[in-house]
Amino acid sequence: MTSIEARLDEIESRIAIEELLNKYCHGFDRPDRDLLRTLWAEDAVFDLGPLFGDPANGVEGIMAKAEELWAAVPVMYHWMADPVIAVDGDTATAETELNCLVISREDGPTQVVGVYSDRFARIDGVWKFQHRVFDPQLWAPLEGWAATAGSKAEQTRI
Repeated sequence: MTSIEARLDEIESRIAIEELLNKYCHGFDRPDRDLLRTLWAEDAVFDLGPLFGDPANGVEGIMAKAEELWAAVPVMYHWMADPVIAVDGDTATAETELNCLVISREDGPTQVVGVYSDRFARIDGVWKFQHRVFDPQLWAPLEGWAATAGSKAEQTRI
């Protein structure tokens, strides 16, 4: 049996990591550059797989990759689900499912499905992405899809 403090730290860490996963979605979807920048360790690696080009290294490289993505796919709606998180002191891992609706400049409305595999580090008491790898399992353009109403419907007409 572990101490109450250790168990509480693991619970708090899991909550913080789930919030980090959610902030990633908000950072890309809004887009919120300031928020996105805060989520990464200085030496982080961000690898979205062969569909999205070479991995990005370090915060500046990751932000440059984000700008490339926003230029090609200016509208994103991420839904991440089923995170399986393992905490080990100041490091952790997770696998999380992704379902994402995007509006691609090339393919138009597209459904993206895959799995993120993550390594995290707690740095100065804050959980950050250390290494994020995406396995894109489906890229499925949605012929005939069109938003007809809603506060961002106009934004989907690229």
